[in-house]
Amino acid sequence: MARILLGVSGGIAAYKAVDSLRALQRRGHDVHVVMTRGATRFVGAATFAALSGNRVGTTLFGNDELPDYRHLDLARGADVFVVAPATANTIARLAAGFGDDLLTSTYLAYAGPVLVAPAMNTRMWEHPATVTNIETIRSRGIHVIPPGEGLLADGDIGAGRLAETEDIVAAVEAVLATGGAPVSGDLSGRRVLVTAGGTREPIDSVRFVGNRSSGRMGFAVAAAAVRRGADVTVIAANVDLPRDPAITYIDVERADQLLDATRALFPSCDMLIMSAAVADFRPSVGTVGKIDKSATESLVVTMEPTVDILTTLAAEKTSQVVVGFAAEHGAAGLQRARDKRTRKRLDVIVHNDISQPGIGFEGDQNAITIIGPGDAERTVAQTSKAACATAIIDAVAPLLHR
Repeated sequence: MARILLGVSGGIAAYKAVDSLRALQRRGHDVHVVMTRGATRFVGAATFAALSGNRVGTTLFGNDELPDYRHLDLARGADVFVVAPATANTIARLAAGFGDDLLTSTYLAYAGPVLVAPAMNTRMWEHPATVTNIETIRSRGIHVIPPGEGLLADGDIGAGRLAETEDIVAAVEAVLATGGAPVSGDLSGRRVLVTAGGTREPIDSVRFVGNRSSGRMGFAVAAAAVRRGADVTVIAANVDLPRDPAITYIDVERADQLLDATRALFPSCDMLIMSAAVADFRPSVGTVGKIDKSATESLVVTMEPTVDILTTLAAEKTSQVVVGFAAEHGAAGLQRARDKRTRKRLDVIVHNDISQPGIGFEGDQNAITIIGPGDAERTVAQTSKAACATAIIDAVAPLLHR
């Protein structure tokens, strides 16, 4: 169990911090809350005190009879400090090093890992001042949990929504998985190429052959590589997830598009992590327009194999590290993953058993076996995909220094 300090700043998304508190508690963590004065206008301190079972910090100073060093006490006891939501104003004050309230003073006194989950209007998020402030806090080692896109409180549609609760919790647990130590920059200057999501092969202009991959595992791996200082590009196949401004994204739909995009960037990358679920077959002939259901009693779709992207690129590698994924079903899948690694000449392959309930596609949990490098194998019991991603990067990062 970790002791987590949850900072809440004064935006409309402050009410979502209650969900984050409860979700962290369900994972067994002890949560302590510190609020800005603005946050108390949206959610009362009594709510967080009742739910957390801990005193809530709201003011920097005590009184004349009892001086208060609350910011120092909070800073000493926490394993992780996460500010969610973080308004544009709070982010600016963190970047400038202000200590004019309890939250910012606690931040200045805290020596452990810090995560920030921004929440604001799209125009505020995209303003050059905010962009610069985000870059500043990143450069100091703060983990930024990128906001989502969608309908905002004022009716606008765009980027700036507070990240989903499960994404905030996953980011916290990923940091805890490193032992709470500051993130190293051992991948600084390295170019990491990640594929994520699942391809869709068109039957007609409406229907397609696809799979259930959400891209969560690939996005988590990309985030873990960024935290270690890598220059990361993600080739995303039909992924609808929040995007990190520190990562370059290329969107594709079909397997042939994924092959072209990956092949173009592969020669200049240091590592390829191929987590996308690529269709093994595609319709031989796609129909232009929509097939009319009333015009036929049955539909026969002739399929042909797609190019094996991972095998193709592994055969073309020079000094690159190549990492594959093997989503297998059942007990025999682990050996099939081992054989796949040998057959495709991969440095590392990550196996997961999709027959196990609660893990794999679409969810935020996974359980994996990392096969390689060499004869090494490491099993990661069911945990968040963010924690799995950290374990994967831990395993493969040393290969870049061989």
